[in-house]
Amino acid sequence: MSFENALKDVMEALGSSFDNKTLENNQAAYKKLQEIYKEHPEHFLNVIESAYHDFNTLVEKVINIPPSEDQYIIEHIISGLYKHFHTQRIEKLEGSTCCYDKSSYIEGMTLKSLKTKRNLSLYADYQNVERIKENKERQAYWSPKSVKDTDEAMRLFWDWYQLQD
Repeated sequence: MSFENALKDVMEALGSSFDNKTLENNQAAYKKLQEIYKEHPEHFLNVIESAYHDFNTLVEKVINIPPSEDQYIIEHIISGLYKHFHTQRIEKLEGSTCCYDKSSYIEGMTLKSLKTKRNLSLYADYQNVERIKENKERQAYWSPKSVKDTDEAMRLFWDWYQLQD
């Protein structure tokens, strides 16, 4: 058996294990969703979409983002699309090293920006990291080089999402 085939088998086994664990841990929800689907298969995805919208509304209220023209990005943060966009973009522009850490930092700073209604720099260094003793002024590994601030991060996302140049 080749390494690639062995790796594929392991990944499939892990995926199957996660699927089974998800079903085990959510039996009541699974059964309810099954009932809804059996009763109205033609409307099932509409019901899920409506529930997802309601869920997003609840999360937005919990996060407590004040009204602004940028608040509508929250649904994309909740769904993971915002972080996914930045992860993919950073991977292409800066390489794959720490691209997820950088996109997570962008996401966190964007939430902070939305709460404070301020544009925040995405440049970070090691000044507040005690375990780093030398070169504390160098750019931190989680700080993206290809996005300067939260306004730019949101603009880049919207330009991509709305297919603008």
